[in-house]
Amino acid sequence: MAIDRQESPYRRGNRYEVMPIPMVPEHCHPIDAGAVQLVVESRRLTDQILDETYPDGTIPEAEVHFDDHGPSLHVCDLEGREHVRFDCFLHEPHYHYIEQANQANVIVRIDEVAVGDPIDFTFTCLDQRLPDMIANAGAIELAEQVRARMDEVRAALPKVRDLMERARPVAQPA
Repeated sequence: MAIDRQESPYRRGNRYEVMPIPMVPEHCHPIDAGAVQLVVESRRLTDQILDETYPDGTIPEAEVHFDDHGPSLHVCDLEGREHVRFDCFLHEPHYHYIEQANQANVIVRIDEVAVGDPIDFTFTCLDQRLPDMIANAGAIELAEQVRARMDEVRAALPKVRDLMERARPVAQPA
């Protein structure tokens, strides 16, 4: 008997039949990277922002309250559609596979114990796994374009890292 991946306790992330919270353009710094644009944003996620974005309750109510911040990296095609997002937040770092065709997204928690610093994890993914991650989000043609132009992605990474480090949150003393 096959197990539905969404029902499996070992599934890759949680799937939501909505798009993620949109970028705030005035907080964004786009960097051209060949077949994609890498957009760095300093973000804050709060319960109020969630309620304002999803007023009809399309996001299931969480058992936790959100007040988190840090750098986000949006991987967009040249038309501005986002396909992968890394939210390197202070408390709950995670990434998104954004399925444009289905208007849905899968959110996957970054396990800092296993992979270390979320920003370092993001750059490992960009350098070694980006075409596969884009394909996993359903953008097969874009993934192949990125695979053919990875030198341009890699050339953009120092500038992207600098912007993400500037937006890195500072841990508050306990």
